[in-house]
Order: sequence, then structure tokens, then C-alpha cells
Amino acid sequence: MALTAEHTSRFVRAGDVKVHYHEAGSGPALVCIHGGAPGAFGWGNFGRNMDALSAHFRTIIVDLPGYGKSDKPPIEGGQYGFYAKIFIDMLDALGIDRAHIMGMATGGGAAIKMAIDYADRVDKLVLVSSVGGVMQFAPQPTEGMKTIRGYYGGDGPSPTKMRRYLETIMYDASLITEDLVMERYAASIDPAFMSQAPEGRPGSVAAQEPVWKDLDRIKAPTYVLWGRDNRVQTYENALFMLSRIPDVQLHIYGQTGLWVPFERAAAFNRQVIDFLTED
Repeated sequence: MALTAEHTSRFVRAGDVKVHYHEAGSGPALVCIHGGAPGAFGWGNFGRNMDALSAHFRTIIVDLPGYGKSDKPPIEGGQYGFYAKIFIDMLDALGIDRAHIMGMATGGGAAIKMAIDYADRVDKLVLVSSVGGVMQFAPQPTEGMKTIRGYYGGDGPSPTKMRRYLETIMYDASLITEDLVMERYAASIDPAFMSQAPEGRPGSVAAQEPVWKDLDRIKAPTYVLWGRDNRVQTYENALFMLSRIPDVQLHIYGQTGLWVPFERAAAFNRQVIDFLTED
């Protein structure tokens, strides 16, 4: 029987913040941190991967603070460090000494800060379409960044805007169902999300640390996964990470956008499992 969001749903107090997460499986802990965008939440980003990953790991898919069912506190200091500290507190509360950390997009920034600031708590690191790279040739802001920033502008959010956003982050538009659009749209107009999440208010931008400057400080073996057709964070970012992270591997998928775990679920699951289980 496939795992569901409802039956894997949990809460834990991480310091002063209540974090919502999904948990299944046993073995080494794997924490999956989703990306930040209108209507983003943990199960939405990684739910399609839970069955495969939880067959090998104690898989924990979190809602970032400010997203999903997690508390929505104001961000203090740098955004990525703020998240990283909360997730370390979460590991403490769950009795986990060390874990594999997988971060996508904004979640990658939190994962990078965990690997740098709390190196003894991170076993292996997986970065998917992550912040932390540098683009030298792509025009900035990218098409995807403009779409995200414009979502709450003008006439405000709508299912049409959400579909346009999903078309921007995925190469294969046939994967975009009406249910997927409406699920993400409903999450994007949640009043608590709109009042606190960094992507929930027009013009609201949290301070984001330049983690690209510290990639060479990552000690954990790292796997970088990217879509060649990512229109938010181009694969130039992945190449930069390849050049800076000491112990790193890189895989770039053709005909794939930002949302690699969704578009390439079967191949993605195999590659992540192989990387995390190899000696």
C-alpha cells in the first residue's frame, strides 16, 4: 500500500518552532527539505519519492518554517541559517545524531548551512536545483524568478498563474494535472502562508546568505542533481558547485526542469539511494 500524506504526518517541537513533517521507514535518517515558492510544502515536493526512499532510510520530509503546516515565525538573521538551526533542533528532538540531508532549491540553502555550520551532524548531502551556485551567462532575474516574484502581483494569485508557474519549473507540461494546480494554488492562498512566508507577500524578501562563497567548506560527500532545462536556476549553478565542493558528484538530466524529484522520480530515486548507500 502506497504511503499517504495523512498517514505519515507528524509534528515535533524544534526549539520554539513546531515543525510539521512526514516520516516513514527505518535505518539511517534522511531529511528532505523542500524549495521555497508560492504554495510549496514538503509532501508536495517529495511525496512522490517517499515510497522508494523509505524502503532504505528513515525518511523525514519537512515543511520549512513558514510553509505547509509548520509554524510561521518571522525569520531572524539569514534565512538559510535560520532554517538550519531549526532543523538541528528538530534532529535533537527526534533523537537523531547524524542524518543524510537532501535540499531542493531554497531547501538546498538550508542543507548547505547545515553541512557547513553543523558538519558533525551531516553524513551525506544531496543538492537538487539548489541555491548556492553562480550564474555568469544567463540573464538575471531568470524567467522562473520573474514568474515567482510576479505571482502575488497585479490581480493577485489565481489558478491560471499557478499553472504558468508549474509550466515554468517543469519541462514536461503533460505532468501538470488540474489536481496538482489546485493543490498548489490552495496552499498559496492560505492566510497564514501569505502573512509570513518569504514568498507570501509582494516585495517580501528575507536576507539570504551568500552560501556560494563557502561551498569549499562542505566536508560531506555531496551529490548535485539538476535539470538541463531549469528556467529558475540554470545548470550553470550546478557546474559552479562542481568546481567548488571538495567531494562532489554531478548528474544533469536532459529534458528536465527544476522539479527533478517529480519529473524524473524513478531515476532520481535510484540515484539518490545508490549514492547514500555506497561506501
